[in-house]
Amino acid sequence: MKSKNALLFDLGNVLLPIDLSLTYQAFSQLSTVFSPEEIQKKIIDNGLWLGYEAGLLTDEEFRNLLKDKLALNCSKEEFDQAFSALLLDFPSNVYSFLEELTSNFDLYLLSNTSIIHARIFLNNQLGPNGENLFDLFKKTHFSFNMGLVKPNPSIYEQVLRENNLIAGQLVFFDDNVANIESASQLGIDSILIDPKNSFSQISKKITELC
Repeated sequence: MKSKNALLFDLGNVLLPIDLSLTYQAFSQLSTVFSPEEIQKKIIDNGLWLGYEAGLLTDEEFRNLLKDKLALNCSKEEFDQAFSALLLDFPSNVYSFLEELTSNFDLYLLSNTSIIHARIFLNNQLGPNGENLFDLFKKTHFSFNMGLVKPNPSIYEQVLRENNLIAGQLVFFDDNVANIESASQLGIDSILIDPKNSFSQISKKITELC
């Protein structure tokens, strides 16, 4: 019996390409003051997304926070469109890629994400007969439902606990160094993903396991 029988995936830049610069640019176009570079710095330095991604702010509270901090002049619809500009299209083979993995592994998802973004990416028909991609996962874990964001070690402990897993059973794929380091400290086999080579890196690891 193989020791690794469960795979835990991040979403953004692992399974779903994203480009944060598109949202910084879109917010800048709605701002009366700040450039895309200044928008980026304010969001990162002040952790402006973290409370929302942890589910600690409502949609409206989050919109109002960013409108204030970034001097945005926009409607709710314009805000959501700009905030979601970072979401690109799923790769055409993502469903078949993951479906093949389910024959040997239980699949789980752990993503720092928001309700606004989830409304978009959860609405998909990526399977050959219109199946939803997220039905391939035994369980999906979204930060806004958990009250936590990566790299807090407690978020990985919650995933293990809720799925009756032990760290040694799990392989984790994420594109963020801090997330990988945090999971590794708990004994989870954690692979840092280069978004340009995501599927090939995952396939290489699967080959080693099988």
